[in-house]
Amino acid sequence: MNTELLCEISDGLNKIGCAWGIGGSILLKYHGLIEKPNDIDILINSKDCEKVIEFMNTIGNKVELYSKDPFKTENFFGYNVDGVMVEFMGNFKINLQGNKIYEFILDDKSIVDNLILEDSKINFTSLEDWFVAYLAMNDPKKRVPLIKEYFKHNGLKHKDLLQRNLEKNLSEDINLSIKEILALDKYYLGNNE
Repeated sequence: MNTELLCEISDGLNKIGCAWGIGGSILLKYHGLIEKPNDIDILINSKDCEKVIEFMNTIGNKVELYSKDPFKTENFFGYNVDGVMVEFMGNFKINLQGNKIYEFILDDKSIVDNLILEDSKINFTSLEDWFVAYLAMNDPKKRVPLIKEYFKHNGLKHKDLLQRNLEKNLSEDINLSIKEILALDKYYLGNNE
């Protein structure tokens, strides 16, 4: 993890006052699930895109990114900063089967952890939300088994976020996977007491 760059981006995003959170491979690295992150994925709200672009133009070179099916993210753009790809997703959405849409809700509840690193506050989203996001993406990089294994050993810390996803209009297979994780957590917690 390029901590200097992460701190620089975090400081800038915090200064402009937008809602934001780290997800993807940096989040997995933060929890010890992978060794080497591919890029930096940052969730933002679409209403903050112009401010984010203005800031990022001062530290990196904009890279054209295109949201391809099944992704329906409202604003998807990236920057190359010192050889590191930084991708921003404003109102991250995925088209599911049966005219259903998965949307990552970015709010106070979804920013579950703040890491203070070299006086910079870095916001992290939850593994629980990313478990659902990877399910919605059909898990192209096989992240779901890694997260499931993590939950088996560490339990769920943000069950409310899984419950919130169940209240959305998601596909039945995604809902079933969420319910299985919630049930698994109850099973493991029950046997550890």
